Amino acid sequence: MKKAHLLSAIFLVSSIIGHSQNSELDYTQYVNPMIGTSKMGHTFPGATAPFGMVQLSPQTNFQVMFKADGSYNRETYEYCAGYQHKDSTIIGFAHTNFSGTGHSDLGDFLVMPTTGDLVLEPLKTDEDEKGFYSEFSHDQEEASPGYYKVNLDSYDIKAELTASDRVGFHQYTFPKSDNAHIILDMVYNVYHYDNKNVWTFIRVENDSLITGYRQTTGWARTRTVFFAMTFSKPFKGYGHKKYDDIKYNGFYRRFDESENFPEMAGKDLRAYFDFDTSEGEQIKIKFALSSVSTEGALKNLEAEIPHWDFEKTKAETKAKWNKELSKIEVKTMMPEDKITFYTALYHTNLSPIIYQDVDGQYRGLDQNIHTSDGFTNYTIFHFGTPIVRCIHCSILHNRNATMI
Repeated sequence: MKKAHLLSAIFLVSSIIGHSQNSELDYTQYVNPMIGTSKMGHTFPGATAPFGMVQLSPQTNFQVMFKADGSYNRETYEYCAGYQHKDSTIIGFAHTNFSGTGHSDLGDFLVMPTTGDLVLEPLKTDEDEKGFYSEFSHDQEEASPGYYKVNLDSYDIKAELTASDRVGFHQYTFPKSDNAHIILDMVYNVYHYDNKNVWTFIRVENDSLITGYRQTTGWARTRTVFFAMTFSKPFKGYGHKKYDDIKYNGFYRRFDESENFPEMAGKDLRAYFDFDTSEGEQIKIKFALSSVSTEGALKNLEAEIPHWDFEKTKAETKAKWNKELSKIEVKTMMPEDKITFYTALYHTNLSPIIYQDVDGQYRGLDQNIHTSDGFTNYTIFHFGTPIVRCIHCSILHNRNATMI
């Protein structure tokens, strides 16, 4: 019986090199991004493009790395990818995540839509009993390559995510409310601990565009990520709360910076943007990343998603995934084996990630700006070299050039 099962699971790889791909077959139907999201699987279910700079995914808890007594918090290790399937809460959607690692970092730029009284703590605290987290049900959750959807039950908000290579695309469907908010949490990190943030900065460019950056230390020292965030609808007001005690603030001490002040800066801060919404109204967000500058993030945004058509970006990213997954055709007597194989192939295509902007610029380890006409990458340690050698010869070449 065991022998028969093994024979039925043999994969016939018929299209590694030079095979004409089956453009009609939807290979993404065989991918289940939920595989590996329990216990120590350390995978995430969110939206990303193949080797994408952005991995836009839900975060289900805010775990600190060290307890109050200074000892290591072992529960932190479960959250290497920011998501645990056992959880019934979501605290927001972060734009960078590791998949399948045995250690972690990232979790940059957590975004959370809410309604009702403004709350700026993600979890219940003595000061803020509620927290801005939301309950959710896996029955109302959907994940596929390049797309994620969930209902945020605490706010009656439908959240949908997709992504291009360098831009995360959010689509939130709100109930009627004169007290709707989008929270941008610059405090949250995967593997969070005090002083992990070196500095954070947000600038309100106009009533629908903000830019900024965050510099952190940790697994990667002096890691700086810039962003450009644009809304499909102007916000009616904004503000922020700082969580660090700055002893001297120069001339800025003369101003009340907490509300409608265009520059927000500190080691730890959370910003919010207020809206009025009608029943079923959608607020969309495009969130671009860059290692170089806010200008680089804006260029990435304008080059990759110059429109507000969520379904178009979703379809384009799905097509990218089909192109990658179709490079290997599997024939098996066990249909579930296709899910196992193509999900594993999907996970193999999550890293290394693109690191350069659309103009080829990137920030080197020397903190200077360089230009590449090829593929510069990040998370190179987590790379299925043998299989990529077969199906991604150009990426393997560029990876080797990066190492040299």
